[in-house]
Amino acid sequence: MIPAPAVQVEVAAQVQADPQALYEAAVTARLAGRHAEAVDLLNRVLALRPADVDARLNLGLSLLALGRIPEAETAFRTVLDQAPGYADAEVGLARAAELRGDREAAREHATRALILSPGRQDVAAFRRSLDAVAWRGDIDVSRSRLSAGLPDWTMTRLGVARSITPVWSVSGSVERTEQFNQVDVYVEGRIDRRMTGADAYVALGGTPEADHRPEVIVMAGGSALIAPDLRATLDASAARYVTGSVESLQPGVTGALFNGRFEITARWINVWDETDRHRSGYAARAAWQVTDRFRLSAGHADAPETSEGVVVDVVATSLGAAFDITDRVTLRLGVVDEDRVSYTREEVAVGLGWRF
Repeated sequence: MIPAPAVQVEVAAQVQADPQALYEAAVTARLAGRHAEAVDLLNRVLALRPADVDARLNLGLSLLALGRIPEAETAFRTVLDQAPGYADAEVGLARAAELRGDREAAREHATRALILSPGRQDVAAFRRSLDAVAWRGDIDVSRSRLSAGLPDWTMTRLGVARSITPVWSVSGSVERTEQFNQVDVYVEGRIDRRMTGADAYVALGGTPEADHRPEVIVMAGGSALIAPDLRATLDASAARYVTGSVESLQPGVTGALFNGRFEITARWINVWDETDRHRSGYAARAAWQVTDRFRLSAGHADAPETSEGVVVDVVATSLGAAFDITDRVTLRLGVVDEDRVSYTREEVAVGLGWRF
């Protein structure tokens, strides 16, 4: 009779020698974001099965995620040498070219992938995203009706964003608000950085001769993929108002369902108000990609918010819709219902975005 430990060692050795088991473990590691582990396992698979194009494709994807672009491109080209009709290898080359900043080559490979798989919506969406949309402009207007006979609020915002490279972008906005017959003009600049499985941003804003908006505010945050279809987020800010300083820290999580067509986001909102008192609350939001051009969203929050320079508790419910009129123009509509300590607020907002 073989002792139990010896049996376990024998089974483990059989698994290590089984290329299919190694391949399945490698794919699991890649989807979980453990790309270095996936590369090691896939190289072992390819040592046993050098003609395995699926393993080599996954190797290329993990190398790409690790930023090893030349090695990834070599893997994708080897796949195409062995299987010329493999659309995912063309997509891999397109993504590698995009990361190198060569959008023309990226469009060429993505077009080939679309020809090979004309019915794949993900490939079609990726190809459209490469059509050199370097600039984005936005205009938003809203009007709020307040209870207790208080005057309406209005907001007008103009924004512009520019993609400098496939991973860097900058944006700026000017926002005019009128609350209780007092007008503020808030200006903001922001830098965004995309990384493999993550993104980050930093922003600086301020209001000359501020009444209810921040005199100066610094913001930073980002998100990171922590599991397939699950992303952790973190946003922080420090602001100075005419009434004092306010800081916030908002950790959160976003989950994707149904191939990314449905997203749920939850945030824990922490605020240190102008008296240095800690206050907290939550916000939740759901977004649904109804069609390729039409999106719906709904949200609810019960959290502290800075209003007229003072932190107050607000319960808010929101509904929104966005429709792509063309591939470059989007119409946005939204409504918000808020319950505050002294009054309620009902907002209607309209926005238009265009990419060029």
